[in-house]
Amino acid sequence: MMGEEKGKIGLEEYLALDVEKARHDIVEFVRNEVKNFRKDGALIGLSGGLDSSTVAFLCVEALGKDKVMGLILPERDSSPRNIEDAVGLAKQLGIQYKKIDISPILESLGAYGLLSHEEASDRPAMERAVERIRRLTGKESPFAEQFSSIYSPTSGATAVPLPVANRLHAFATAKTRTRMMVLYFNAILNNYLVVGTTDLSEWSIGFYDKYGDGASDISILKHLYKTQIQRLARHIGVPEHIVNKPSSGDLLGMGMPNVVAIGVPYEKLDGILCGIRHGLPDQDIARRAGVRLDTVESIKKAMNAAMLMESMPLSLPMPK
Repeated sequence: MMGEEKGKIGLEEYLALDVEKARHDIVEFVRNEVKNFRKDGALIGLSGGLDSSTVAFLCVEALGKDKVMGLILPERDSSPRNIEDAVGLAKQLGIQYKKIDISPILESLGAYGLLSHEEASDRPAMERAVERIRRLTGKESPFAEQFSSIYSPTSGATAVPLPVANRLHAFATAKTRTRMMVLYFNAILNNYLVVGTTDLSEWSIGFYDKYGDGASDISILKHLYKTQIQRLARHIGVPEHIVNKPSSGDLLGMGMPNVVAIGVPYEKLDGILCGIRHGLPDQDIARRAGVRLDTVESIKKAMNAAMLMESMPLSLPMPK
């Protein structure tokens, strides 16, 4: 009977969201946790994108604009449009914000020696590299295949030679972890909570850095898929140009959209993830989401690798 019922439910129904209840629950959660931790406010890394903008709106509603601080952390390869959107959002909300250039830290670390600005900002070249991985693997999701091969010891060789993959990984995580270091430095000085901006879509497949954008004191969107956050953002008044802007970690390719690497639009990714979590057969998920069967299999591999990453650091059991 349960299988029959699942067969009658569309993936879009699994993604249904009571946006007003979601807003209320998050606002109450922020208020309670700031009080429980005896903090004076909330600090957010503002990227100019959907997730951080939604978090900022909700934190202002929960605490008031005087108890919310936004940090905008541009560096050598940042997209000017994203910086402008972040500044504009902070001004719209009336919150205190600081713009801190983290380029000198990354330069001192040696991160910029791995890729020149011209190489890191060349979106067409980045897109061609992703397409090459797609051709080599024969899969729709280059990220899912590459990520799962790194974090799953039994998955076989990577599509990208390991030295190249390691250089790119080091280059990207140097940025995400420097951002988080600066966020926590300022949060501790101001006795603020760091509020994370990771969403369930990206968290589920490991499309984040556990010690970078995945590090926070509270994470108020990690229970919501990206498409659900879009609906919530519209409901609470996030500017439409930000809601509609392609999500980007702004690490490579001058704000290259995440979907280029993920290989699957968020609408389809969220449907796949929901189908998996509700126990639907892979063939059924593929048909309903409008993707190939091996795409569902790739996403499942990435989910398993993400769980392994989340469990790290690994350790020996306690002695008996």
